[in-house]
Amino acid sequence: GLDEEAPAGRARQHAAELAVQAEINKTIPGLKPVPGGVTDVACPDGGVVQVAGDIAHQVERLLADADAAGFTMCGYGYRDPADQIAIRRANCGTSNYAIYQAPSSYCRPPTARPGTSMHEQGLAIDFTVGSGTIRSGSGASNWMRANAANYGLYNLPGEAWHYSVTGE
Repeated sequence: GLDEEAPAGRARQHAAELAVQAEINKTIPGLKPVPGGVTDVACPDGGVVQVAGDIAHQVERLLADADAAGFTMCGYGYRDPADQIAIRRANCGTSNYAIYQAPSSYCRPPTARPGTSMHEQGLAIDFTVGSGTIRSGSGASNWMRANAANYGLYNLPGEAWHYSVTGE
């Protein structure tokens, strides 16, 4: 009876959600492979930031040089598509429109549509100092503004913490 019904109902519900997700995934353009594969770069304070292997060396140098200048940073780099969807849900809303179609500017903070984020390619990093992302006007932010381009990373205007190979 009833004991078997609940798990089966949950399984059916989950399968239906997965089917919807699979259909939506087909419409997301360009999930590209991560250039050089997802690579861990050690942070000076012990954590790691995951980035594309193709930029790992320059990120390692940036973190070491920033640390030598007195700014011990780490960050959030690679984000798998499921994580990008979860972040859109949190920042943009739970409707299909909010998650998959709304422009990034619709979200607080602005958040790229799934399949379009540089994080999904391991080519963007949200830099952190201590327990939070770097803030505009802070020493770490000023150091990054002055130096990040030397490591092939460019700031996304309006997000002091977000740097990528394109500035997006």
